[in-house]
Amino acid sequence: MIRFGIVGCGNISGTHAEAVQLIQQAELAACCDINEEKGRLFAEKNNCLFFSDYQRMLSEAPIDAVIIATPHYLHGEMTKRAFAQGKHVLCEKPMALTVAEAESVLAMWRNQDLAYAVCYQNRFNPSYLKLKELIDKRHFGRLKGIKCELSWQRDRGYYEAADWKGSWAKEGGGVLINQAIHTLDGVSWLVKLPNKIKGKIMTSLLEGAIEVEDAAMATAVIDEELPVVIHASNNYSSDPAPTVTFDFEAAEVVLSADKLRVAGQEVLLAEAVVSAEAKQYWGNGHLRLLQAFVNQLTKVTDPGVAFLAADDAIDSLKMVCGIYQSDRENRWVSLK
Repeated sequence: MIRFGIVGCGNISGTHAEAVQLIQQAELAACCDINEEKGRLFAEKNNCLFFSDYQRMLSEAPIDAVIIATPHYLHGEMTKRAFAQGKHVLCEKPMALTVAEAESVLAMWRNQDLAYAVCYQNRFNPSYLKLKELIDKRHFGRLKGIKCELSWQRDRGYYEAADWKGSWAKEGGGVLINQAIHTLDGVSWLVKLPNKIKGKIMTSLLEGAIEVEDAAMATAVIDEELPVVIHASNNYSSDPAPTVTFDFEAAEVVLSADKLRVAGQEVLLAEAVVSAEAKQYWGNGHLRLLQAFVNQLTKVTDPGVAFLAADDAIDSLKMVCGIYQSDRENRWVSLK
């Protein structure tokens, strides 16, 4: 039995708690939040111990692993503290605010006999898994180009509801590091990390409300010839599923969280477990991801373990930070 502690009892924590409770070999033993009212309500709902101090939870709670669901700026530090206490870590994205901090996390992890993964749940969506299988079999021939599109609604109320969002110091960015990073992970996981990237960011409808970008566009290049076109905005009127379009020789393939279309025809996919907690546009891979993480810890054979984001979780962060650097310096940025 793998005993989990969740740190951070905000929106995403309910999705993680739901997944833990659905896995036979796992249990939620503790939770932690600096907001005592929120944390105690979460603990009562999930029948677990409550801690207001993360270090105390690590040292006193009967846990084997932690799920880090705190504001972005705490991810790297809290991951390393958990490693120091001998705890396995499943961390929400991004793994850190900067590439340098992410590299220090990976360096510490590689010196530990501990499991580590970053929560890129879309890798476990049936649509993503099916496309990975087809790409690995070179089903569509040569890939000529990739297009990434994300248009969601994140208004002033969204940012006012959490004091850490909308700032460079605590969120680390805007639409790119918080929303589009999942789409960029899809590119780097399904194909590979681009060699270089050039992009621009801006704050438009949310100007004056946030420091960070609410819109971005970029072009990346894979192997010096394959273009990756990226568009992201938090200024739309609703939250349609982000899409990644792959222009193969044999067909155009359009991927979203719950659908896969090949040459205009929808592909029949394996049935996914629908979460009562997660928003539909978050994808439906949280339970499968957590099951793979638990199976890794309990030594149960599971092909999904190979899909967990660990070393390669840094690739999407490199793309995000590369766009930020490119915007500041107005030049191409190498990602290798």
